[in-house]
Amino acid sequence: MTDLARRLFGDDAPPKRFALIVDLDETLCTAFACPIRAGIDVLARIDRLKVEVHYVTARTEVSRKGTEQFIGDHRLPGWRNLHLSPTVIGSREHKLKVHARLAREFRVIASIGDSFEEAEASAAAGIPFVPVDVENPVQAWVTLTLLIEEAGGFVRE
Repeated sequence: MTDLARRLFGDDAPPKRFALIVDLDETLCTAFACPIRAGIDVLARIDRLKVEVHYVTARTEVSRKGTEQFIGDHRLPGWRNLHLSPTVIGSREHKLKVHARLAREFRVIASIGDSFEEAEASAAAGIPFVPVDVENPVQAWVTLTLLIEEAGGFVRE
């Protein structure tokens, strides 16, 4: 709950929505656009009414069209929540800022990624981090699945 919401509504303020933070390269895809099937499958099950997916990446504006096409082609949730890295700051600072903002605005279930930048940004924002081993990314997606299930973030079949 934000400070403003707490002041306006007290304890009656509605709870924050759930969110996931997902890195793209070597986490959700390889070679820019080759999907990692385990990640695609997990995100396809997300209950879009309960969980917002945010893609926080080191990719810059030059990559927007291809990145949006990848997200759209795989019918992934959160296509509007693409956070590209501005060229005026480095990807580390970009990820630190975006993770901090999302942690204030949402109940972030976890951040998943393959680099120290995601791990550092998650720790600084108090967000659980699921590290991806690029040699075996499936295990990270299994771990994330358990966290999403615990939050009730999947569509009930």
